[in-house]
Amino acid sequence: MNRKKMSLKEEGRQALSRGEWKKALESLRNHCAQKPEDFRSRLKVAELLERLGQKEEAARMYRKVAEGYASDGFILQAISVNKMILRMNPSSKDVSERLAQLYSEKMREATPARSFPHIPLFSELETKEFQLLLSHIQSKTYRKESLICREGEKGDSLFVISRGEVAILKQTPGGREIRVRNLREGDFFGEFGFFVDQKRHATVKAMTDCDLLEISKNGLHEMIKVHPRLNDVLHNLFRERVLDNFLARSPLFSSLTFEEREEVMKRFHLRKVPGETLLFKGGDPPTSLYMVRNGGVEIFTQNRQGKKVILALLESGNIFGEIGLLFDRPRMANAKTTRPTKLLEITREDFNACLLQFRHLQTKLKEISLKRLSRTTELLSQGAIQKAREAMV
Repeated sequence: MNRKKMSLKEEGRQALSRGEWKKALESLRNHCAQKPEDFRSRLKVAELLERLGQKEEAARMYRKVAEGYASDGFILQAISVNKMILRMNPSSKDVSERLAQLYSEKMREATPARSFPHIPLFSELETKEFQLLLSHIQSKTYRKESLICREGEKGDSLFVISRGEVAILKQTPGGREIRVRNLREGDFFGEFGFFVDQKRHATVKAMTDCDLLEISKNGLHEMIKVHPRLNDVLHNLFRERVLDNFLARSPLFSSLTFEEREEVMKRFHLRKVPGETLLFKGGDPPTSLYMVRNGGVEIFTQNRQGKKVILALLESGNIFGEIGLLFDRPRMANAKTTRPTKLLEITREDFNACLLQFRHLQTKLKEISLKRLSRTTELLSQGAIQKAREAMV
């Protein structure tokens, strides 16, 4: 019986699995001589050379692979290889300079027929900014089935996937863990902890062996000191990812398409408010609708006996102040920050413009607000304070 001849690449893989590094190196070298465009195999050759102590040759191969990846627009993989070179020789700063220069050239050369991938944050940077970012990136490798981060734990760094696939998992109210989606090369996660509240909002698990690029919040703040323009880049990233997620999950804005949400997002403005600040009180004219970016807001009123009644304690993603705008009536309750808070504010004029542009938004808002008004009035009249809190959150 004729048996199909094993390829050089498969020979190398099998030798590697048996721990026969020299044999694996020989097979993969021969394969790469025939298939120089196979960057992953060339990367494996570089790793084997490093394992076998042939550092200089390994560094040369790493450099060729990094430049090849960058030339073809695979910037994330190029950064990972760049970090491998710096791990071997921290003084090799020229590789970062070359990588930044090469990617900037390729981005300028891009045409509709040969475009390069848009990578959030990276693609908006100038050459010097990109080079500085490289110094603040850490490259991390995770084995298949390992946990990268767990929901609820502290964390304020962004992760970009340069190789592999991860699963985003969330806990249900009943304590069951469900898979929300899978992310692959070029995707990133961790933006809620980075921008909002410095904690992980999901558990992330490696579905394959993964290479990740981690960018810390402190690192980006250091960059902003040198390049203040990065504040605008980060603000754009916040709008693209976090604010859109807020709107997409909101009962009010979830009916909009992504393009319609983009139009609404343009009208929100960031407002930083100290703790214990009264935002408005009952009887004030309605001037804005608010969304809590991070921090906390207390919605409260007084009952017939003059006792304070807390209607809601709002945190990230909650919207308030819409009833007065919709029905053109004074504020029904008071709103106060409970700690230093960042709010996203849309003025009455901009909000009315959105309602005119998206008629179905007005219908949805009336439905939500009428239910909220009915429940709140009924619960307060019965003195059911705890139920009122649950109804308003």
